[in-house]
Amino acid sequence: MKQVYFGISRIVTAALLLLTLGVAQAGEQQGILWEITPESGQASYLLGTIHSEDPRVTRLPPPVQKRFDQSDIFCAEMKMDAATQIRMSQGMMYLDGQKLDEQIDRELYNKTESLIAKYGIPGQMVPMLKPWAAGLLLSVPKPESGRFLDYVLYQTAQEQGKQLCGLEAPEEVIELFDNTPLKTQINLLRVAVREHRHLEEMVEEMLQIYLARDLDGLLEYSERELEKSGKDVSALVNDSLIEQRNRNMLETMQAQLAKGNAFIAVGALHLPGDVGLLRMLEAQGYRVKAVY
Repeated sequence: MKQVYFGISRIVTAALLLLTLGVAQAGEQQGILWEITPESGQASYLLGTIHSEDPRVTRLPPPVQKRFDQSDIFCAEMKMDAATQIRMSQGMMYLDGQKLDEQIDRELYNKTESLIAKYGIPGQMVPMLKPWAAGLLLSVPKPESGRFLDYVLYQTAQEQGKQLCGLEAPEEVIELFDNTPLKTQINLLRVAVREHRHLEEMVEEMLQIYLARDLDGLLEYSERELEKSGKDVSALVNDSLIEQRNRNMLETMQAQLAKGNAFIAVGALHLPGDVGLLRMLEAQGYRVKAVY
């Protein structure tokens, strides 16, 4: 059961990273690695990531690798240790006797069950999934190795003996989704099922834009895709997955930025826009400069 928890949690972490490529307000910030320097003190670095196991992503460009290797602290959106993975996986499931097949119509449930089976999730676990959790599971392609970029960075940082931290606790993310109206959770799942046949194609298109370090292009593509999701799902991504999480992460990361020489990795479109981390950091008095 513990191995199943780990597998689900890694898929969900990846889905969160992919969904945070959903939308941000337009801006002119370009680049995936940024130097963040407090008014007095040592610089740190902020990397925008994308969920992918592709070597073109997981093999860091030399300017990024250099800053990563030289850093003393590594922060991901969430810690990727066993305790976090188990807590996240448990939070995705109904533990009070409710069942997914009682929350959604039979046609949607059958399609969900069929698609999730391809991810190696045991059939007896599907009724236990909350609608938002099933939607997240189906928002990323079936993982092959599970070694997507953020996980590789976290594992390498651990091997290098860096101080590790997470900007969010799993409880915060679980609460965010649990507080989402059931209708919106179901719509998130419905969109994930409907668009699943196009998922690999969509991820590859986003990957190409990301590799070009074109945040504006990534934003434009993501906005077009998000329009297909409906107003309530769009609001969930805009207000909760982007803006609220940005404010939470900004508050947490400042303790690490004060120490200096930290390397922080978050989903790429947490960075740009009026409510993006880059402008929020500037408003807090940090000097923000593109490195790569």
